[in-house]
Amino acid sequence: MITPRPERLIGVILVLLLAGAVVLVAALASGPGASQPETSVSPQGGPTGTTERAEVVRVVDGDTIVVRIDGRQERVRYIGLDAPELADLVGGTPAECGADDAAEANERLVAGAPLVLERDASDRDRFGRLLRHAWIPGDEWRHVGVELVRGGAVEARSYPPDTGRDAELAAAERGARDARAGIWGAC
Repeated sequence: MITPRPERLIGVILVLLLAGAVVLVAALASGPGASQPETSVSPQGGPTGTTERAEVVRVVDGDTIVVRIDGRQERVRYIGLDAPELADLVGGTPAECGADDAAEANERLVAGAPLVLERDASDRDRFGRLLRHAWIPGDEWRHVGVELVRGGAVEARSYPPDTGRDAELAAAERGARDARAGIWGAC
């Protein structure tokens, strides 16, 4: 029989205690009321990166929303999309073709919905808006951007370095173009 040396046992016990402390601190930090982002990995095709839950407050246009996260409001710009611009009443610029339809499609999709926001490479754009992929949770996750592109409400647009979902968005746009959906048939 091999007898373990006491100094090894003490080292092993210290490592186990330290690991337990790290797990405890992480659990306390992510408990109720904590504002740390969560990480979600979904085998059903949902978000795979760092996520946070949000409640939609209002839709701004086809690619921007205002949400509530942990009691604070944030403006969110969907990553990988470009929506036709709404009319600028102050500047007198008319709406681009499909702008009202894009805003309405976004409204139908997310109004009042709980969302899961997934971060890509960047946190915010130059205007201070959060840059996120938006997901509608459920038995089957729905990527808001893919839904809007697939319906022809907006176009897919790559904005490096935030390119984690570019392939999905490009595939959705090819389908919308082929079907002449939304802006691809009307504009």
